[in-house]
Amino acid sequence: MNTSHVAAAMKRRTATEQARKNLTDYALAGLRRSHYAGVFRKTEGAVSATFMAEIELDGFERSLQIRATVQRDKDGQRYLEGLLSGLSLSSETKRFKLTRDIGIADKYSGTIDFHGACLIINVLPTTAVNGCRINLCHMEVLRETAESACHE
Repeated sequence: MNTSHVAAAMKRRTATEQARKNLTDYALAGLRRSHYAGVFRKTEGAVSATFMAEIELDGFERSLQIRATVQRDKDGQRYLEGLLSGLSLSSETKRFKLTRDIGIADKYSGTIDFHGACLIINVLPTTAVNGCRINLCHMEVLRETAESACHE
């Protein structure tokens, strides 16, 4: 392959990566803080146990919805299948797996990778003042400067 073809291919790759990064920046523009939280509420009438949390964003007056459905893997271990919707991406919804953390009972974590950013979703059990058990949805936004933290 001659050098002009190699140079053209490199320019296309660079332009494609920059376009993906710009799309991610646009989609995450409403996420101005690094931490967000919501409360999961059980969805009535679902076949599997399903919980929904809505996270209000501080930019553009919009919100994200995070749905978690209880599933079992082939070994019978419980995990949560997550579904994120509300971001302006080419795919309106983003699926991810929430796995149980070893150290804390009933705490689940999952990661959604984007170009130059990632979202870390945590499900944290707690007790309300009235004694009812509730699950909090904690979402952390990691930008390009902390990209290596997405893959730890």
